[in-house]
Amino acid sequence: MVAVSGLALMTGAAHAAEPAAAPADTSASQVEELLVTAQKREQKTVDVPLALTAYSGAFLDKLGVQEFEELGQFVPGFDVQNQSPNNPGFVMRGITSDSGEATNEPRVSVYQDGVSVSKSRGSYTELFDLERVEVAKGPQSTLYGRGALIGAVNVIQAKAKHTQDWSAKVEGGNYGYWLAEGMINMPITDSLAIRLSGRAKQRDGYVKNLLGGEDFNSTDTKAVRLAINYAPGDRFKLDVLYNYEIDKPSGTSFKSLSYAPTNPTTGAVIGDLGRNSGAALTTVDGFENGQKLGLNRRLWSLTSLASYKISDSLTLNSTSAYRYFSGEEVFDPDGFSLPMFTFAEDAEGKSASQEFRLNYDNGGKITAFGGLSYFWEDGSQRVPLLINEKVTYLFLTGQLARPNGLSMTTINALPGLSVFPSNHLEEYTNYGKTNSYDAFADVTVHATDKLELAAGLRYTYDDKQSGYKAVLNGPSIVGGSSATAGVRGLLVQSTLNNAAQYKSFTDSGVTYRAVARYAVTDNANVYASVSTGRRPKVLSGSNSKPGAAATFREIPAEKVTSYEAGAKGEFLERRLVLEGSVYHYEYTNFQTSVRDANGLVTSTNAGSAKSTGFEGQATYQPTADVSLFATYGYSHARFAVGLFDGNHFRLSPDHSVSVGANLSTTIAGGRLTFLPTYTWQSEQFFDNNNDIASLQSTTGTIKDTVQDERQKAFGLANLRLTYQPEGRNVTFGAFVNNVFDEKYIKDAGNTGDAFGIATFIAGEPRFYGLSVSIRH
Repeated sequence: MVAVSGLALMTGAAHAAEPAAAPADTSASQVEELLVTAQKREQKTVDVPLALTAYSGAFLDKLGVQEFEELGQFVPGFDVQNQSPNNPGFVMRGITSDSGEATNEPRVSVYQDGVSVSKSRGSYTELFDLERVEVAKGPQSTLYGRGALIGAVNVIQAKAKHTQDWSAKVEGGNYGYWLAEGMINMPITDSLAIRLSGRAKQRDGYVKNLLGGEDFNSTDTKAVRLAINYAPGDRFKLDVLYNYEIDKPSGTSFKSLSYAPTNPTTGAVIGDLGRNSGAALTTVDGFENGQKLGLNRRLWSLTSLASYKISDSLTLNSTSAYRYFSGEEVFDPDGFSLPMFTFAEDAEGKSASQEFRLNYDNGGKITAFGGLSYFWEDGSQRVPLLINEKVTYLFLTGQLARPNGLSMTTINALPGLSVFPSNHLEEYTNYGKTNSYDAFADVTVHATDKLELAAGLRYTYDDKQSGYKAVLNGPSIVGGSSATAGVRGLLVQSTLNNAAQYKSFTDSGVTYRAVARYAVTDNANVYASVSTGRRPKVLSGSNSKPGAAATFREIPAEKVTSYEAGAKGEFLERRLVLEGSVYHYEYTNFQTSVRDANGLVTSTNAGSAKSTGFEGQATYQPTADVSLFATYGYSHARFAVGLFDGNHFRLSPDHSVSVGANLSTTIAGGRLTFLPTYTWQSEQFFDNNNDIASLQSTTGTIKDTVQDERQKAFGLANLRLTYQPEGRNVTFGAFVNNVFDEKYIKDAGNTGDAFGIATFIAGEPRFYGLSVSIRH
């Protein structure tokens, strides 16, 4: 009912904006008009017949948005969970894309200038020196490519320009926060220009390390970009971009609420069971060459964007790219100080792509584009699991009593435990290789002055290979190794000859879209569409029998059909911009990840699912000094049948809201700007099982029977203040994020959940600081 009313309101507003309406005060400024390229040509957002949220780089700077997690708070239908830069979750209209398995395909595509960077372990990048960001919701395979099952995020980076320009900014704040970034743009010749930009930022961890050392959940990022533009004439243009980023944050605070933080040597309690308070987490000396808890990630990419105007109506576009990422993260998955489990994830990926696209536009009734693309990817995910079997045995047999457990001194002195190894290592690796070929075409017909019809089609053919390997450093006594049973693992069983096995397969499919847009007025449109998305089938490797060959289980291709209707309009001489859309999705073969009784993540077919929702956004600028903006998203995303019938989708609140204001005035010989924002979301679950006891796969004597792995509704208030002296190019600023120090969690469950001891990751507390920036 809310959705229908929202569309009716916008349609009514369109008629109210006809010439008969009272003239507007033309002294007021207008809402910023942003040109976007979601349909592979430049258009005003009001003319794009799909649910699209676009922000300029300048506006994101005003909001203080530096990364995807912050961006998601201001985009209806889009949310981003950031455990670490190596483990983000991109959520679009209730659908999450976050798996680190090399064989998995993303549902939400993340792009940099049209180049897919969607593998989750390499997709989370710093947002700096941008032209704009476009977030297109709904199946967008025909426009964006094979991975855009339910939406796409396209980050358009600033290109080198033929003007001289430079800027710099420094920030500092609590938790040892500092940031330094800069940009310089220089023309070299009439046809050649270069641009160099970079950012470095650090912040101490905000979850106290109760055992001493670096606190958890810190920030340590450095990123640099080189852009080159070559334009020797009116017909040819070439942009080359090189990106490099390294991330070295401290360990993620996977905190157990089953066992209190203790000194592992003495057993003394040193903390409490609060979700947001300090944690006592450990690694083991020598594990993964002595790497500390935390992440060491590196990524770089090289992109070439070329266009050649063949004639006044035909333009040939070429997009070429190569990308590499590697990241190893060491973490304590059991969430308490005893070294029961110490795990790591070592992910690596290489990809290359080439697309040729021909655009046709002669200014007449038909515009179109079509082309061919090739995508190659080679990746792996290695997961070493170090197990202290003394602690594990006591835990599984119920002798590690909650909430305090035992000390390692006591455990090592217990009789009968000498047979259990303290450093039992099991390791598995999955491999994925892809060669993908696409052919696509999209045509828009201006049937009348007011009616526009569009249709697109994409065919994708995949030639893929999945691989799996598992090795042990010796027998697991807890796992049942014996003279008769042979060498068994606790969580992983070795593959034949400790070697990798591979299986090749092919997959193909067609996706389409059909859209109608009707211009109610010159500045207001309504539209309706039907579109499909497809996530290719997956072969998931595993092994349950020691020393046997790996087995591969096929998860069928996931398919979605989407129905959407929306309205967009610019009113009051573009001082008011309104957008809204309603949608309904139907999924088949919904692919999801579950943790088996051993705590390992496996892919499975959860059956069918449905999602219905509404998204709206509004911007109002009554005067040159006042701008107001708001977004609202409603998503009723539920499993329909199968494993999780009736459950909420994970990381999918039913309601999300953001509101803000940009208020300026002239004071003390300068310009003072005040920008408050508030974001709110309703309750969300962190797993598709919704923490329902009967759906928990747990082992050992401890069973998870409490539904606490969820975040109740909460809101975050942010404040930003800037002052720019008149006639000066310097700006002074102050900011406070999470003004009221709201206590919330960003994730719960995790690996420990499979053993009945869920872990919790605290959300960011109050951050504040000062800034100085200069632009010339």
